[in-house]
Parts: sequence; structure tokens; C-alpha cells
Amino acid sequence: MHSNHLTSLDGDWGHSKDALTNAFFGDNSIIEIPKIFNTFESLAWLNLDNNNIEELVEDSLPPNIHTLSLNSNLLKSFPSSLKSLRHLTWLYLRGNDFKSLELPDFQSSNLELVDVSENCIEWIGTLSLTNRTLKIKDFNLDSNKLTSLTAGIFDGLETKRIHLSSNTIKNVDDDAFRGLEDMLEYLNLENNDLSSVPAAVSRLKKLSYLYLANNDIRNISGDAFYEFAENLRALSLATNSLDAVPVAAVTRCQRLLHLNLGYNKISHIQPGDFEWAEDLEILLLRNNILTKLKDETFKGARKLKELSLSFNHLTELDDDCFVGIEESLDILELSFAFATDVFPQRALRPLSNLLWLVLDNNNFQTIEATAFYSFQRLRYINLESNRLHYLPERIFLSSVHPELRDVKLGYNFLEAIPDFSFHNLTELRSLDLTGNRIKILNSDSIMDCPELVTLSLAYNRIIKMEKNAFYGLPSLRFLHLEFNKLVMLDLDAIAEIGGPDFALNVSYNAISTINSGSFTNNLTRLDLSFNNISHLPADTFYGTPELKSLDLQSNFIVVLESGTFTLRHLETLNLRNNKIESLRKQSFHGLELLQQLDLSGNQITQLSTEQFRNLKNLRILNLSGNKIRSLPRDVFEGTKLEILDLSKNKFTVVPSPSFLEVGYTLRDLNLADNFVDHLDSTAFPTSQLVSLNLAHNRLTILPDNSFVSLGKLLSLNVSQNILQANFKELFHYLPGLRQLYLANCGLRDIPLLPLTNLNVLDLSFNHIHSTSDKQFQYLKDLKILWLVNDSLTSMPNVKLSLLRELDVSGNPIEELTKESFLGYPRLEKLNLRNLNKTRSVDKDCLRVLKYLKHLRIQTWPEADGFHLRHLLTGLPLRTVEIQVTEHLLKHQIQNAFTKQLRELTISGSDLEVISSEAFSTIEGGELILRIRDTRVRRLQSDMFLSLTKRLSQLTLDLRNNHINELSPSVIYGNLSWESVGTNMVAGGLQVSGNPLECDCEIAWLSLWLRRWLRESRQIHTASQSDARQLRTIAGRAVCTETTPSYSSDKVLLTLGTPHTACQASALSSGNYERLATTWLAIVDIILLTIIAPTESFILY
Repeated sequence: MHSNHLTSLDGDWGHSKDALTNAFFGDNSIIEIPKIFNTFESLAWLNLDNNNIEELVEDSLPPNIHTLSLNSNLLKSFPSSLKSLRHLTWLYLRGNDFKSLELPDFQSSNLELVDVSENCIEWIGTLSLTNRTLKIKDFNLDSNKLTSLTAGIFDGLETKRIHLSSNTIKNVDDDAFRGLEDMLEYLNLENNDLSSVPAAVSRLKKLSYLYLANNDIRNISGDAFYEFAENLRALSLATNSLDAVPVAAVTRCQRLLHLNLGYNKISHIQPGDFEWAEDLEILLLRNNILTKLKDETFKGARKLKELSLSFNHLTELDDDCFVGIEESLDILELSFAFATDVFPQRALRPLSNLLWLVLDNNNFQTIEATAFYSFQRLRYINLESNRLHYLPERIFLSSVHPELRDVKLGYNFLEAIPDFSFHNLTELRSLDLTGNRIKILNSDSIMDCPELVTLSLAYNRIIKMEKNAFYGLPSLRFLHLEFNKLVMLDLDAIAEIGGPDFALNVSYNAISTINSGSFTNNLTRLDLSFNNISHLPADTFYGTPELKSLDLQSNFIVVLESGTFTLRHLETLNLRNNKIESLRKQSFHGLELLQQLDLSGNQITQLSTEQFRNLKNLRILNLSGNKIRSLPRDVFEGTKLEILDLSKNKFTVVPSPSFLEVGYTLRDLNLADNFVDHLDSTAFPTSQLVSLNLAHNRLTILPDNSFVSLGKLLSLNVSQNILQANFKELFHYLPGLRQLYLANCGLRDIPLLPLTNLNVLDLSFNHIHSTSDKQFQYLKDLKILWLVNDSLTSMPNVKLSLLRELDVSGNPIEELTKESFLGYPRLEKLNLRNLNKTRSVDKDCLRVLKYLKHLRIQTWPEADGFHLRHLLTGLPLRTVEIQVTEHLLKHQIQNAFTKQLRELTISGSDLEVISSEAFSTIEGGELILRIRDTRVRRLQSDMFLSLTKRLSQLTLDLRNNHINELSPSVIYGNLSWESVGTNMVAGGLQVSGNPLECDCEIAWLSLWLRRWLRESRQIHTASQSDARQLRTIAGRAVCTETTPSYSSDKVLLTLGTPHTACQASALSSGNYERLATTWLAIVDIILLTIIAPTESFILY
């Protein structure tokens, strides 16, 4: 029951309480676990993440629970009630609000994990146990506020793994791990303030995994790892200040398997530095300042399988530099690794067992045909974003590369596919040639690759595909040819390829003609959108009888000939945004399995009788944005319509007779943006309808029985109609209504609504002056109330105990007092923007909203008693939007937020200056910071530097300001951005909508963009579809090139760095002197993560 807006778990659970074993109630609004859960004896797994639980009562806990997750709640201290759970094994309390930690005397003897990360723990209390120790195998204290580890801090605790990353630990007492010397196996101290390896760590004898990355360690003593050297398996010293391999410290670590020395200042490696590393399998040296690799550099590491040297400045590789690891090495990464354009063929040649070779972003211009002939086990090769104009014939051969599976050659300057290079590669799964300059696909360009699944030639300049350009590709599922210059689609070119579910994308070309040619029986999905097709002959798709999805949106089709779509397997047909004026009766004949049809955005004026009769499986029909005035009575006869969109047409009356044929199947009806002026009891013969949209029509008087037949309706929108009605009687027939939208209906008072099940009510843009409890007497279950841009002079004086969201923005409210929000004890989301008449704001007016997570607010500098910081302090806010009405943002939000803040948006049309101190106190996990729609012209140095140090991930959105110059010092301070990399803003950077010019002052962003894709987004390991999405986003990066005669936008990814002076500027963070004669194109960058999924990599 995840994400269902539950407010309580009380109720009659019946027999389920005896049988329930796993329960997931995350992302709701639950404030407590009911006592009945104490009787759930079978319940073993309970998830209550992201709720509003403040306290755990002992007699409410399921007695036999073994996994309990309460992440992101409102717990202020560790719940002592958990001690009675005898079977508790996994306990998650991440992201609460603990200031200190005092563990109880757990009765469970089998605790595998206790996770209290992402709290605000400043100190840990001493365990007071009776003649025993507390056993927790995995103890997670990441992302808290510990500044030191005192002597005996873990006394009484038996644990094998301790996580202490992302605190601010500077001092570690020599006895901090007292009692754990012979027990601790895993220790993570990354992202702290350590200047050396603590002596306390050196005393640990069983340590196998040690992580010390992102501190400030400059030197490591020879005996730092002495006690546990023989046990150590993984060691991370990345992102410190080491200038050499700490040979003395690791010499005895002969069983080490994983060593990370990346992001240091190592300038050289001496032969012999790895003589000790006889078991080492993974060595990461990325982002150092290496320039040379001498002969036998890695001698001694005879079992090394993976080596990363990316983001260095290599100029010289000895021919024998990899001798000693040539038999063992499987993976070699050399992205952004070279300061020369010479391909290091002789140095790489000995690596005969390579499986994975990464050479992207290195400016290589030529490669010999035999360059990869020594890699006979090669499976993956990446040469993206170099400067290759051609590849020699037979660079890949089936006899030499029998295991080759993934080839990435995108974003070079290739003008043709090399002959015989992609023939008979029997294991090839993926080939990416995106973003080159290929013009013609000759016959037999790619042939006899029986396992090839994905082939991308998108973003080239292809004007022609010859017959059998692709041949013998029986497993192909995805062929990408979008964004080329094809004027004709010749299906003969793909007649002999494709597996049982084959998709072809030729969108965004200039196709006007389709040559059906031979049968292409395997083609199931065809995307022809955004082309120049104006006419489809009846036999157009004769050769593609197996099509299931056909996209023809945004073409110029005027007429659909009968028989054009005789496609008996087609399920989805998109004809959106064409020029269709009329439909013949047989336009869709032969589409018996069609389920979705989109005809929106055309110029259709009428439909024929029985227009869709043959579409017996049609469920979703979109006719919006046409010019239809009426419908024939039997137009939908024979269909099974569930969703019908008739919005933005010319209807003056509801076409009720037409709905009779689908009255028992139709669930969702959209008639918005028409000219309907009246309703009656016969308007909707659709008894199963659950959603009805009548917004923006010409309705005035609504008879009491207008909705008499809609007893199952859940959502009704009659906004933007000037209504007169007896609402009490009108809604008498809608007892189950959950959502009601009455925005801009000319209301002066809130009508009495007898809707006891209503959850959402929109009364925005009316003339409502006041509210009373009587008006809401039936609305006790209301969760969301919108009163935007009404005429309220005071906050609504009503009690809605379950209200979750309230929007009163744009009202002339005069004051906000301590009593203003007393009626909304469960409020989680509040909008107080555009309250321009407010003259008094009590600093405690929001204090009662202890569950408030999402807030949109403005500043009131002229209001009595207003201090934004005082207003926000202590609230459990996750997302905040602040409309700043002053011209300067400085101290207003300092110390205002908890560590749980995830999104902060600053806007304001009067805001001109943001102090470098404005965000200095913000800390936590992942944060999206938006500064948008302001008048800010320049951002101060170091503005975001503190954020990059105090957050686990930062995303910056700087769109739509007046920024005309952007120095890396804004993010990196006086650091060189190249020495630090892009991970400081790993979530991405957006700067579109700013007047940035193509000059050398922002040239650094060109390299930053390319490196971000590779370093932070790991594009080299992404699927082709994910990589394409990332590059599409990056492809929006533009700047304006201005000359005396013209001005135009330039796209970064298509220009590279042609100007030597600009490139030099890009490589420096300290010299940004403007060079007026240069034209290097840069950036209007939109870069995120994906959030995300997730908002995990997230785009805006």
C-alpha cells in the first residue's frame, strides 16, 4: 500500500492480522503504528518509510518482526521501545532527526544491521548493558554530525562493520575502537576532515576493507596499515592529497585486491611501486597528474584485472609500460587520459587478453587497421568523442575478434562505415555510430552479425540507404536512424534483418516517400514522426504486415486512403498534428486489434457514421484539437472505448447519442475547451464514467439532475464556466466524488457541498472573500484545498484535520498569525507565494505545522516581525521555493533547514545579488538547488563551494536569469576544476535562458560538459537508449555567437574546441581573460541526473 496517502492504519484487519507476513506502507502520511499491530504475530517485515511517525510505542510493535524500516520519518531520538523485539534483525532509521544516539539494551541477539545514517547525531552515548555486549554486525552512522571519535565510543559493542562517512570527523582518539581490535573487518571514514590515517585505525588487526577517500591525507606512515596488512582486501585513498603511491604503507598488504588512488596529485609512478601487489586485481589511478608511464610500470601486479588511468595528462607511454600485466589485464580505462592525439598502439599491443578497452574523449585522429589485432578476446571497445574522420577497412575482423560484443564509435567525424569491418562478427550485440557525418549507407555496410540487437546511426547526415545496407542481422531489435537527412525510406535496405520484435526509428528526417519494396515481416514498431509525409498510398505498409506500433505524428498528411492501414496486428496508431481534414468511412479498415488511436491536432470537421466500427478493440481515442461540431450517433459503434478525448473542438452540445454505444465501457471523458452551454439529465448515458472534464465551456445554469446517471464518478472538472446551480442538489447524485474542480466559476461564496468522500477541491480564481466551518461541514475527509487568486483577506478559518495540501497564493491576506494554521494539524504542503498585501507575519505562525514537508513562500521585508529564518527553523522541510522580493539574498536562509532538505528554489524578479554566504549553512544528502527567474547577472566566487563539501550530491539549475558570464570559481573556488572533476556537481548543471556568449570566458564548460557525461553519469556503461537521452540533453547546450552582421546559437557538442587559445583557457581555472575574436561555442547547459530516476537522475 505504498504511496496511497494513507493517514492511519487503524481499522478492522480481520483475519489478515493472523496471516500477514510482509507489509509496505511507505510514502504515506501515517503518524503512528496502531496498537492492533501488537497482535500481528506473523508479521516479519514492516516498511513505514517516508511517513510522519514521531514516536514508537512499545505495545504497538509486532512481536515477531525481523525487518523494520522507518527511514525518513520524524523521530527525534532512538526509540527505546525497540529493545523488546526479540527477533529484530534488520533495522533502518535513516533520515530522521536524531541529535544524539543512545542504543537500548536490545533483547535481540541477531542484529545484522542498524542504520542511523543521515541523521544529525553529534554524540554517541555509552552503552550501559548488564554483563554483556551488544552485537550488531553492520552499524551505519554515515552522514551525521560527528566531529570526533572519543575513547571507548564503541565500548560494549561487538560489530564487524562500521560506516562513518560524510561526517565532519577531524579527531579520532587512539582508543576510539577499543574492544574492536580483533573484530572490526570493515571501516568507512570517507568524506571527513582527516589529515592523516588515525592511530586508532592502525590498531585494528582484522580489518579487511578500509575506505579513507575524500579527506585531506597528504602522507601515510609506513606502519599505518601494519597490524592488518595481511588481512586487507580493499583500500580507498581517493580524493586526498597524495603526491606519490604510498609504497611504504602498502608494501606488506600483499593480499590486497582493490586499491583506489584516484583524484590525488600523483605525478609519477616508479617501476617497482607495485612489486608488492602480487594479488591486486583492481587499481584505480584516475584523475591524477600522470604524464608518463615508464617500462614495466606495474610490474609485480601480475594478477591485475582492471586498471583505470582516465582523466590524466599522458604524453608518453613506453612501449613496455604494461609489460608484467599483459596476461592478466581484462579492463583498461583511458577516458580523457591523453594530452596528445597520437594513438598509443605499440604500448597497448602486449595486452593480448583485454576484454574491455575504453579510449573515449582523447582527440585521436587516426588509427591503423591493425590497432586492435592483438586483442583477440576483446568484448567492449569505446572510441567515442575522438576526432576520427575515417576508420581503416577491416579494423574489426571475425577471425581476430570472435568475442566482440559492444562497439562505441559515436561522436567522431566519420563520413562512412569502413568496409568489411562489421561483417561476420558473430557475438556483436551493440554497435553505436551516433553523431558522426555518415552520408550514405552502402550495400553490405553491416552484415552477418547474427547476435546484433541494437544499432544506432542517429544524428548523422544520411541521405540514402542502398538496398541491403544491412543484411543478415536476424536478432536486431532496435535500429536508430533518427535525426538524419533521409528524403525517402527504402524498406529494401532493411528487408533482410530484424528479429521477431524489430523497431525502426526514422523520426526527424525529411522523408516524404516510403518505398515498401520487399516484405519486412519482422518490423513491429515504426517511428516516422516529424518528417515531410503528405500522402500515404494504399500500399505503403503492404510490406510490413506485422506492425504493432506506428507513429506518424507531426507530418503533413491530408487524406487517409482506404486500405492504407490494413495492418491486422497494429495496436497503436499515432496521427497527431497532421493536416487531416476528413476521414473516409474505411480509413481504418483492417485494424481489428487497434487499441490506441491518436488523431489530435488535425483539422477534422466531421466523422462518418460507424467511423470506428471495425475497431472492436479500440480502448483509447484522442480527437482533441480538431474542428468537430457534432458526432454521428453510431460513430463509436463496435468499439470498447474506455478513454475519449474530445477537448478543444467546436461542440456546442454534449454529443450524448454518440455515447450510447460505449455507455458501459467509457471511463474517462474529456470535453474541455469547447462551446457547450447546457446540460440535462440525458447528457451522459455513461453509467461507468469515473472522470469527466467540462472545463472552459460556456456552461451557466446547471439543472439539479445534470449528473443523475453518473453515480460512479470520481473526478469532475467544471472550471472556467460561470456557473449558477443548487450545488447541494446538483452533487446529490455524485456520492462517491473524490475530486472536484470549480476554479474560475464566478463564485462569491463557497457552496455547501454534500460530498462526504471528497479529497480534492479547487476553488481558485473565484471571488471568495471569507470561509467558515459551515461551508466545509461535509468535507471532513478533504486532503487537498486550492484557493489560489481569490479575494481572501485572512487565512481560511476552518478546521480540516486531514488536510494535506493548502494553496492560498495570490490572495490579499493581510496577516499571518499563530492561529492562522491551527485548523490544519496534518498539513504537509503549503503555498504562501504572491501574498503582496501581507503586512504582519508572526515568527511562530508555521510552528504548529510539524509535518510540513513542502513549502512555497515569499519574503515580506516590510512586514512586522518577519524573519524568514525564524519562520522556517525546525520544520521538517523537504522541498522549499522562496520568492525573494528584496534585491539581495544574504543571511535570510542561514541555519533555516534540516539535513532532510532535498530541493531549494530561489526566484524573484527583483533579486539582483546573491551573497557567497547565502547557502553556507546548508548540509545534507542530495540537493537540487534552483536559482531561476531572477535579475542576477553574475554569481560570486565560492558561492557553491561549501555546498559541494557538505552535500553528497549537488544539482544546480541556473535557468532564466540574466547571467552573462560564468566562471568555474563559482563552484570550485580557487581550485582547478580539472583536478577536482565534475563530481562536485554530479547531478548536473542547467544554464539555459541566460545571455551567455560564445567566448573563452566560459570555454571551460565545453570540456566540463563532455567530462560530466563520462565521469558523473557514466555514459560509457549506459545502454544506447539511456546514453542517447543523456546526449540529447547535453545537445541542448548552446551559446550565442554574435558578429556585427548576425547572431546565432551554436551547439556545443557539434563544435568541439577548434580554437587553441580557447582550449588553453578551458584548461585553466584561474585565467578567464576575454578574447573577443574567438568563437568557441559553449553553453546553454541542461544537465541532470536522472534522477532518477529517479527526481533519481532528474531533468527539468
